[in-house]
Amino acid sequence: MWEGVGVRELRAGDPTRIGDFALVARLGRGAMGTVFLGRSPGGRPVAVKVARAELADDPAFRARFRQEIDMARAVGGFWTAAVVGADPDAERPWLATEYVAGPTLSEAVSTNGPLAEPVVRALMAGLAEALAAIHGAGLVHRDLKPSNVLLAADGPRVIDFGIAKAVRGAGLTLTGMVFGTPGYLSPEQISGTEVGPACDVFALGAVMVFAATGRGPFGEGEIPALLYRAVHTGPDLTGVPRELRPVVSRCLNVRPELRPTPADLLAEAGTATTGDWLPGSVLAMVDERTTALRAHPAPRRPTLVDTPSGADPARVADATAAARAAESARAADSARAARAAEEARTAAAARAERVRLATAKAAELVRARTAAASAPAVFAKSRLPDLARALLVGCGAVVFGVGAAYGVDRGDHALAAGLTVATVLMALSALRSLYRVLRAKPRSVEISPSGLVIRDTADSRTMAWSEIGRVELVADGRETWLVVWPRDPKDQAGGLGKRHSRRHGGFRVLPVRGPRQIDDLSDALQRHGGRLFVIT
Repeated sequence: MWEGVGVRELRAGDPTRIGDFALVARLGRGAMGTVFLGRSPGGRPVAVKVARAELADDPAFRARFRQEIDMARAVGGFWTAAVVGADPDAERPWLATEYVAGPTLSEAVSTNGPLAEPVVRALMAGLAEALAAIHGAGLVHRDLKPSNVLLAADGPRVIDFGIAKAVRGAGLTLTGMVFGTPGYLSPEQISGTEVGPACDVFALGAVMVFAATGRGPFGEGEIPALLYRAVHTGPDLTGVPRELRPVVSRCLNVRPELRPTPADLLAEAGTATTGDWLPGSVLAMVDERTTALRAHPAPRRPTLVDTPSGADPARVADATAAARAAESARAADSARAARAAEEARTAAAARAERVRLATAKAAELVRARTAAASAPAVFAKSRLPDLARALLVGCGAVVFGVGAAYGVDRGDHALAAGLTVATVLMALSALRSLYRVLRAKPRSVEISPSGLVIRDTADSRTMAWSEIGRVELVADGRETWLVVWPRDPKDQAGGLGKRHSRRHGGFRVLPVRGPRQIDDLSDALQRHGGRLFVIT
């Protein structure tokens, strides 16, 4: 992660030259190193990313850094920062790109508030064109977020290909590991499944929400909460302009195949232009950085001047002593800076490890919950209610029968007659319930992501969701039934029309009893059937 902080003076211990580039100021820092403002030999401004010294000894890091350089060079295009120099094999690997005099989207929104709808639409067009260039080069960025978007006067730029990967071919990451920024990660990145260009479109939708509202689509909080919301609860689009909600919602679809492509987004943007696209407050930030450039010109190279033969030896000795004292002071400052840097590296490494462990744990939790949510749910018709009713009413009939006999013995014929009638009625009711228990056929419904499987003792029918028009729980007197409407009204295949009673044009598939079973069945239908389940 690279966080911009504007143009700052160099610190003690900072390098002053990398390759052919003179370093004149700091631009930002991150977990992997520091970004400096540099000048080319001809005086052009460049951004130079220099890796941390302790990372240089890690072969895996050098391999990732080399991959970043290769991928950044492969992209090109108007909406990325062009690579002008790099050396992954240097003592401290470095990468130089053209300097973009503009704030990150994160800085601009944090400082000036959300952007207006026309600005967000122009931002969408520029980022869609950048993604088209990235995907056209066979790459996936995987970490598009507000701090990786620079706002220049002529349009946005996408930066930092640190965790980008080739769409085809082996990557340098481990299977099951989560790479990216929570809140902008797609569900497929979170679950550790195959990642393609659609994950960048998901991140673009999240970036648009941030630009329009000043917050991410999944709120704030701990990493596990952000990851869970991205997979299960969906985005919060409150505050997103009404005109942009449909396209943002499509970008943030949980299913990658249903998201638009960058080309679709460019068509959606229509005639959006990035000319004079930024509001005045953000243009002021661009002007501030342009002015800061003039305050940090390329340093002049020092020249050696021989000491004149007639120079005063005492003055020469004083100058030498002063130079040595200055050198000692610089060495002391460098030592203090080195100690501070080492402490900062240790703290950063500890924070990174905590984040890594939390992310891995959250990803595992999300994968487990996703697997549980996608597991089929089976519901069966229970005989227990009718059996319990038969036993209860039968016991009542016995009790009333005993009472009738007692009435006869006492000579109370009216009481005996009343109890006899009650005994007969209860006995008939018990026999009816027992008959239903004996006659009822075992019947069950399995609800899965692919559809319904309806089974009874003699037959079964599998119905894909594409074959179903709607599913509804319908109350019929004292019973509630699961009713299915085939998409084709003439559909009678697999026994639906013969073995299940018609109801309101649909087919009664399963009787549902009790609030608990109704709630469980509704939850399974909402989870797997989505819009096909009608709540009444």
